[in-house]
Order: sequence, then C-alpha cells, then structure tokens
Amino acid sequence: MRFKFITFLLLLSSISISFGVSAQATTDTIYNPTIHFTGLPKTYEIADIQVKGADNYEDYIVVGYTGLKTGDLITIPGPDITDATKRLWRQGLFSKIQITVDKVIGNKAYLTLNLRQQPRIGSITYHGVKKGEQQDLDEALQLRKGNQITQNIVNRAEQIISKYYGNKGFGNATVKINLTDDLSHPNEVLVDINVNKNDKVKVHKIYIDGNEVMSDNQLQRVMKKTNEKGKILNLFRQKKFVESDYEDDLERIIQ
Repeated sequence: MRFKFITFLLLLSSISISFGVSAQATTDTIYNPTIHFTGLPKTYEIADIQVKGADNYEDYIVVGYTGLKTGDLITIPGPDITDATKRLWRQGLFSKIQITVDKVIGNKAYLTLNLRQQPRIGSITYHGVKKGEQQDLDEALQLRKGNQITQNIVNRAEQIISKYYGNKGFGNATVKINLTDDLSHPNEVLVDINVNKNDKVKVHKIYIDGNEVMSDNQLQRVMKKTNEKGKILNLFRQKKFVESDYEDDLERIIQ
C-alpha cells in the first residue's frame, strides 16, 4: 500500500513537472495583429525584418535605410515605424512604402517592408520637336532608358524644356510629359514629351518712362537684343522677346 502511495505521488510530481515545462514552452503566436493606434503603445523586440517588392536591391541595404535592425526595441504604435518609413521615402527609390507587423510571439515582433519601386524609363518619344532640338533636349534632360523616373524628375524636365524654348523666343510654349505603363515590361513606363511651341513672342513696342537725359532712340540703340518690330533700323536685329536678353539690356541701359 505504501509502495502504491509513493508511486502515486511520483506520478503526480511527474505530471506537474511536465505541465510546468509545457506551459513555459508554449507562447501564443498572433498573425497579422490588429494595431490600435488609439491604444497604449507596447514595446517589442524586432525578431526579423523581411523585404518585399525591392527586387533590384539587396534586402540588407533596404533595411539599413530604415534605421531598424533585428534586436531593436520599438514601441507599437509609436514613432519608430513612422520614422523608418520617412527615412525610406527620402531615398527616392520607392513609390509605395508600407511597414507591417506580420506576427507577434510574446514580446517579439516580425516586420515586413512592403515596397513598390519607382518605375523605370522604357522609352522616350518627343512630339512637336525638331531633330536638332531633340538632340539639345536629350543633352539637357539626361533622361535615359532604364533610369528611374519620379514626379520631381518630370517637373524638372518640363521646366528645362520650357526655358529652352523661351530662350528661342517661344515664351508661350506649352510642355506636358505623360507617363504610361508599359504593359509588356513590368515597372517600366513610356515617356511621351509633348511640346506645342505656339507663335514666337515678339517686341511690338518699347515704352521708356523717366528718361530726361538723352533721347529714347539713343537708349533703344543701347539695347542689343530687345528691339521693336517694324522699325527700319531694326531690320536685321533680333525682334523676338527673350527674358534673359531683356534683363541684360536693362543692365546695359544702367551702365
């Protein structure tokens, strides 16, 4: 009887030890946890960081841009994820950035960077541009097939083209660059540069106020690039209006 009692106690002890070990080894895994941004932040240790959508870059380089690394303690919700997203944006490499918490095991969080790369140039086509002008613009724009293109690059290109034609006297030229997805090549776009030069802007009449020293004709002769249309003396002189030339001519009058 005593032997049976001892055996029973040993069995209970064994069950208790097994249960204790099992309870310690089991931790709930929460996949795609819901983040309540109005709730109190919690501190997690980054267990792993995965990268999706950055096929042209090494994962460790992209993760390095975020400033996050495995083992860091971060608060969720909190500024850590927001700051990491801003650091990635500043690189200008991606058009979409989303950092998600894929799962949580205890106090360990598993993060994923979901990215979309900036599109690359598949082709460039000019409309309303002469061959010689296209060569000039190619040199000025430095847009090349395979290069990434962003809205900032598009805006800058439109400004350069407008200035180029403005210097040629086409002050009313309109420039529009359209980007179209290349359906045959993922993440590439077709770049269409549309230019409507319109008519040249010419100087019709020059009015001079406040001149009490010499004749207006004398002052107009000082102006080398800004000349009235229709004057016989200006027959072989430039009649188009160019803003930069006009500023130079005003300086000549002061001199």
